[in-house]
Amino acid sequence: MCMGNPSKEQAKIRYAEKNYNYFSNSKKFFNKETTAIRNKSRAVTGLSRTWSDIDQKAFEIQKQGRRFKQSAQMQFAKKQFVDEGGRARTAGRSQYLQLLKAQSDVESKLNRTFTTDYARAQTASIRQYQKALASNRQELGIMPEWGAPVLYARQSLWEKMQPVLQIGMMFAGWAGS
Repeated sequence: MCMGNPSKEQAKIRYAEKNYNYFSNSKKFFNKETTAIRNKSRAVTGLSRTWSDIDQKAFEIQKQGRRFKQSAQMQFAKKQFVDEGGRARTAGRSQYLQLLKAQSDVESKLNRTFTTDYARAQTASIRQYQKALASNRQELGIMPEWGAPVLYARQSLWEKMQPVLQIGMMFAGWAGS
């Protein structure tokens, strides 16, 4: 015959299950956390590489622009002529205006590359990085919590006396026979 409190025994079993689940989930979370740290490092590396690519592209456009300006200047110099007199004051003006237009186009393209296009590309890369961090955090999930304490119902005085009374009744039954 069991003299202990059965609800206390059940509470011990629930407490052991709760500990097992908590520590099991903690190990799973730890493994996810290490993966999340690696993924965050990859996202930072990706952001750095993206910014480097943006810079490289901008400098490549700048190089092409300088080359175009140089070739336009060379074309202008080839078409230029020596004014020996007897010509109009505006002679060669159209070639000079073409040179200025080409230089203006190049400067406009460079200005746009290093301002709006550059900022737009950096904003897009930052958003991509933030999206990677958000998905990484989503994959990580919620950290396991211990939860509410395990409770058990205490026995009343009557419930404590029941086993003693049953034993007494058993002895009284034996004595009577």
